[in-house]
Amino acid sequence: MNWWKVAAAAAGIALGAAGIAKVVIDKRKKDLDNYLLPAPDDTQSEEIPALKADILSWVGMDSNVLPVTLSFATPDAQAADVFQEALAKDGLSSSYDSVSNIVDILYNGEMTIDGLTFLAASLINAIKQTDAQYQGYTFAH
Repeated sequence: MNWWKVAAAAAGIALGAAGIAKVVIDKRKKDLDNYLLPAPDDTQSEEIPALKADILSWVGMDSNVLPVTLSFATPDAQAADVFQEALAKDGLSSSYDSVSNIVDILYNGEMTIDGLTFLAASLINAIKQTDAQYQGYTFAH
């Protein structure tokens, strides 16, 4: 009889510890989500959270899907030039279609959190310097 009490107590402790561990892990995931994708404030463009979400969804993907092309609409050629210059400062290459006012950025870097965080930061910096609007992305393969 004493054995059952000890076993029941051990099982209760194990279940309690598992419940606490789940709560801690869920909180860490939520904190990480809020850090990587914070809610936009009034000074942020609506495109920025969508851009971050798209880019961060690529973390850990196979590099066989590369290159990826990200497209941005610009109001005119002058804005496109400023946008491309900001991208070039961070080592990103881009092309501009003067008919549709679209700037395409070809990314062929690492699909790691560090590489993609750098990409997102570079793009957001360039967006903030112009009125470029994120249109979406396509994988080459």
